[in-house]
Amino acid sequence: MKVHLSALVLAAVAVTLAAPAAGSPNAARQRLTITTQAPKTTLVSPFVLTPMQTGPIKPDSGRLIANPPTTNRTLIRDGQDVSVYVQTSTLKGKLGSLVIRTRAEYSKAGNGYEASTETWKVVRGTGQYARISGGGRGTSVWFEPNDHWSSRYQGFVKAS
Repeated sequence: MKVHLSALVLAAVAVTLAAPAAGSPNAARQRLTITTQAPKTTLVSPFVLTPMQTGPIKPDSGRLIANPPTTNRTLIRDGQDVSVYVQTSTLKGKLGSLVIRTRAEYSKAGNGYEASTETWKVVRGTGQYARISGGGRGTSVWFEPNDHWSSRYQGFVKAS
């Protein structure tokens, strides 16, 4: 009886330890960062995609091609002017193309700077980006006097 009970306990421990790895919602997710910048406001700019974890997405770089915003409105939130932009962009890299939709909320930060908080979501992809889903958050800054801007997006994607 003692041996049988020990085997049962060992089996229960093994199942308990294996279950989180197999059933974990993070098991198939991969964290990544996308950075882009340009010396002038333009709809085409370079991008660099950097995986922050191992997974199916490999480092890539290329051109980000932005479509004009589909939504462009200004509202007042707690007394602050906020400009809201929704747009779709295509990242054409060496390893495929990734289409993302972003929603940005820009506010004036003073001294010619504007800053945004953003969300992004995968729309579709080709190459290494085929059949992935996911999204995350981002931040952008724009300096009006010289029209320079920079953006960084981070989030999780997973293969479907």
